[in-house]
Amino acid sequence: MGRIKKKRVERDARRQPGAQAQAAPPFPQAEVERVMRLWDRAIDTGLMASGADVKYHFTPDGKVLSVAVGRSGQVLANGERLTPSVAERLREEMPLLAGMVTFYENNQLAGRGLDGAPQDGVMPLLPPAGPDPMPAVDQEALAAAQAATAVLVHQGKVAEPVGAMVIPAQRGGVLFAVGGLDGELYVNGRALTRQWADTLRSEVPELASDLDRLQAMRAEWLDAPSQDRTLALVGSCTDPNCHTPH
Repeated sequence: MGRIKKKRVERDARRQPGAQAQAAPPFPQAEVERVMRLWDRAIDTGLMASGADVKYHFTPDGKVLSVAVGRSGQVLANGERLTPSVAERLREEMPLLAGMVTFYENNQLAGRGLDGAPQDGVMPLLPPAGPDPMPAVDQEALAAAQAATAVLVHQGKVAEPVGAMVIPAQRGGVLFAVGGLDGELYVNGRALTRQWADTLRSEVPELASDLDRLQAMRAEWLDAPSQDRTLALVGSCTDPNCHTPH
């Protein structure tokens, strides 16, 4: 943000406990200036108030993730609302900060804003964590979800479920999500309304966060002009336990 003191940004960029001064990576000045312009635009368009508290995270490869809470209480990232599509794009653009993007996305879904966020500054390079063990797919639950989705195909609401997202639960149960020809998001054979999402949470409580993310995605779809969403879920799940396409 052009209205943020540059010295403060440079100072916080080098806050890495235990790091030696000579080991600090070069300050990504060009990228910071680009992000500052994005925040200036967010202020000009009314997304956030001037002078709002902004946190920023850097990686040794020069990527910058800057976050704030907007006027509506929604989390903003690099001057944009942190919608599911924006979160996915940021994870692709800055893989070393993918976990941080997911942290703020989860905070957004829980209404926690920036609570619990780590200190501003350079994020150390951590060894990649291995994925959790893949849960066995509950074949009975999967078959029931596929049968319910087949009804939607017969009704002309869903194409053959190419690109379906399948998320199994460790203790049994599954989410089978497909994008509709009408722009709707269907899970286990029904549109993901709030009531249906609450029912699914009671059936597979350990997948509640996945349902939150799907609900946010559906809301984003419904805000846009209706279009064929047959392949919209392909690549939209970063959880290693998520199967897509199907």
